[in-house]
Amino acid sequence: MRLANHTYSLPQLILATCLVMFTSVFVVAAISSLPIEGTPLGWDWQLIWTPIQNGQVDYANGSMRVTPWGLPMLLPLSFLSFRLSWGIVTFITLLAYLLSVPRARQRWQWALYALLLFTAYPALRHIADGNIEGFILIGVLLIAYGYNHKRALPLGIGLLIATAKPQTVWLLAMWIGIYLLWQWQPRAWLRVGAVVLAVVVPTMLIYGQAWWAMMQVGHQVGTPVDVSLLASLSRQGYPSGLFGILAVLIVSISSLSALRHPHSLTTAKIGMFISASMLISPYTSSISLITAFAFAVIGLLPSRPRSATLMLLLTNSLYLFSHDFVRANGAYAITCLLALMWALCCWHNWAAPTATSATSAASVRI
Repeated sequence: MRLANHTYSLPQLILATCLVMFTSVFVVAAISSLPIEGTPLGWDWQLIWTPIQNGQVDYANGSMRVTPWGLPMLLPLSFLSFRLSWGIVTFITLLAYLLSVPRARQRWQWALYALLLFTAYPALRHIADGNIEGFILIGVLLIAYGYNHKRALPLGIGLLIATAKPQTVWLLAMWIGIYLLWQWQPRAWLRVGAVVLAVVVPTMLIYGQAWWAMMQVGHQVGTPVDVSLLASLSRQGYPSGLFGILAVLIVSISSLSALRHPHSLTTAKIGMFISASMLISPYTSSISLITAFAFAVIGLLPSRPRSATLMLLLTNSLYLFSHDFVRANGAYAITCLLALMWALCCWHNWAAPTATSATSAASVRI
């Protein structure tokens, strides 16, 4: 077998597999042994795990808003204890961070990028809260790999996983559909549609009505947790018409930028789509910042070191403020950060003479 231009023997592959399995079990066991009951750790995962415990999905609870087609990846965890399931979710998040680190010419550079990602404010904040952005990151990486290598199965699976939280990736998903119709042969994009519909149709038949009824209730919309552009403008008393104008502007500029290099999905393009999606969604949780940050900041460090480093410093400046201040005013800061990430990715995507900075998953060759 060849992996990234290296040939590995069967004993080496077996040893590597055993080491990965041992490390995974050790990390999950260590994390799940932490006494997190009564602490803020895993708070978000508690809100997701409780309504799906033992496979009994309760959308009426209101705290779990994952799409029906996103449930298959979470339901196996519902049969485990809260601690063990949280440990697995945390391990998947750490793995997603690792897979999101961009490639570098030197190993020390890659290690530096990884360190900067793992220690960034949104990364540690997400690990503490225990949401499912790790799954979303993996879904986006599969989308990039599937599209750039014209593989229908990983692309379809990636779309199903990433759209478990559609407010984070809806613009990316929309443009993937446009790219498929534009760049792929009908037989190829029909395969992608078949993969997606094979999961969406049955899960919607089972859970769709309850999910849609729950979605009509604006859970946490407009609260300090909501970092969407609409929420930030509304809290400041600006008219909704201003949001409409800005939303049209963001979608228009993003779409014009997306028309460049349609044959590949680059890191800058992904960062642009995700940050724009989060800005103009009706509701966006502050915890989702890590998904935009991984692509729009860390992902651009190799190609735009100065701009990306400035964005990194601005994001990590949230460490300097007290918890109460961030809780009361952090939404405005995160909205501004998303806007800057979007602008940086738009500029980079437009200025790039060729499709560069492809996300790390898009370059994996097995």
